[in-house]
This record gives sequence, structure tokens and C-alpha cells, in this order.
Amino acid sequence: MQAATSRKPRQALLMLSFFLLAALSAPVARAQRQGTVTKSAEISAFAGFTNIDSDYGDRNSGFTLGADYTRFFHFPVAPSFEVRANHTSGMSLTEESILFGLRFEAPIHRYFHPYGTALIGGTKIIFKVPPYPTYTYDQTSAYSLGGGIDIDVARNFRAKFEYQQQFEDFGPNYLHDDFTLTPHGFTAGVVYRIPFKARQGYK
Repeated sequence: MQAATSRKPRQALLMLSFFLLAALSAPVARAQRQGTVTKSAEISAFAGFTNIDSDYGDRNSGFTLGADYTRFFHFPVAPSFEVRANHTSGMSLTEESILFGLRFEAPIHRYFHPYGTALIGGTKIIFKVPPYPTYTYDQTSAYSLGGGIDIDVARNFRAKFEYQQQFEDFGPNYLHDDFTLTPHGFTAGVVYRIPFKARQGYK
């Protein structure tokens, strides 16, 4: 929970770099070969089951909800603006977060959509057993790095699999000079897409 977890941010940064490099490696020629109809933008909503290492002694489980607005250009990477909310709970604490930021996606073979995210927002933890009688909850700003893949399964629907790591510095409290948590884990869920402003592509 303390400075000993300094390796975790580096691991998350390496994972995010992996997803971004995979996205950038998709050839621009792919977009030219697809032709027919392409999208100029899309709105998508997603929901999933989340299981994380709370970094407070046990695992938490709960849900993640969110939405993306994506613009499509003739580039291998499509940028999105993302908003998401997380709610997880375990034996020791409940955690709630609201995050927003950027998402970068690049399709592979049309059906696979790897992506990376960089998000910022706020988080709140509620202790099941308060470490001090008047210290029942805490809150702070937070940021999150991660990535995953969406897979087409039906018209306008995708399956979602992702990893996220969150970084939270609550500062000094009754027990620690610097109370820091880095919860991290996986989400599996579903995405519903609403494409719009279709236009003719290029061959």
C-alpha cells in the first residue's frame, strides 16, 4: 500500500504502452482496403463485472458502467472521450470512482478492437471496519491507466475484456504518513454501439 508499490505504476504504464503500440502498428492501408461504407463517429455504452485487488488486503468485486464518444479518421488509431463509473466492494472496504479521459482504439481484422485508456477523476473508499472510530471513509483524486479489447459478437454489440490500474494518494491519516492505494484488476462486459453519419469510404 505504500512506496513499495512503486513498481505497479511502471507495470501499468508498460501495459498501456503495449496496447498503444499494437494500435499504431495496424497499417493505414487497412482503412483504404475496406471501402464500402465507413463511420464518421459513434457513441457506445458499456457495462461489466469488475474484480480487483483492492490493495487493502483483499479482493473487491462489483460493476463498471461507462460511455464513449469516438471519432473516426483515416488513421489507424481512433480517439474517444470516455466517462466511466466503478463500484466495487469486499470484506474490508467499498470503493466508488468516477473517471473521464481519453481512449485510443485500432481495429484488427475488423472484428477485434484493442485499446488503451488514460483517465482521471475522483474516488471514495468506505471502510467496513473503520481503522479509527471517526475515520469511516476517505476520498481523493485518482487517475487510471489500462487497456483491453472489444470483440464484435453481433450487430452493434461487442464483448469487452480489459485491465485497469488506479492510483490514489489519500495523503496522511491516523495510521500512515502517506496513505496510497493502487487497486488493479479486470472487467468483463458488453458494449452497445450507435454508429452515425455514415459516409462512403475509399478503395
